[in-house]
Amino acid sequence: MPRRWTIWDEMRRIQDEMDRMFESFFRNEPFGWGSSTPLLTGPSSTAVQTSNYRQPLADIWETDKEVIATVELPGIDKQDIKIHATEDGIEVKVEKKDERKEEDKKKGRYRLERSYSGFYRFIALPENVDANKINASYKNGVLELRMPKVEKEKRKGREIKVN
Repeated sequence: MPRRWTIWDEMRRIQDEMDRMFESFFRNEPFGWGSSTPLLTGPSSTAVQTSNYRQPLADIWETDKEVIATVELPGIDKQDIKIHATEDGIEVKVEKKDERKEEDKKKGRYRLERSYSGFYRFIALPENVDANKINASYKNGVLELRMPKVEKEKRKGREIKVN
């Protein structure tokens, strides 16, 4: 006697199909279309996405005179932080390299470990921020970015006569 179809069979089939579809989002050839770029990409390059970078936590708020952002970068040295500002946003990138050596000549053992990790965060800026006057400070694992606002030109309106 053949097995009867149930709604649960259809649910399993849909679940399998969804799993297969989401797995392919991060492959180089999504859905087998032959495309060389993944479907889900961010503002950063593919090299940053596929490496050991983590996205740090950030808080952003606005006052009357400036936009302030704090980015949590625990365990990072100040000299490892690279900040690049454009009119569109700020790119915060931290690369941390670590190397450990252990050598025991008596036992004939040599061990070398290298690790490479970092943080990457892109913060979009509103139009009224002056990217040339951004100030950055780093204290106790928190990077603070202060971005002064520029006044927008107040445009005077005028009445237009209909002919």
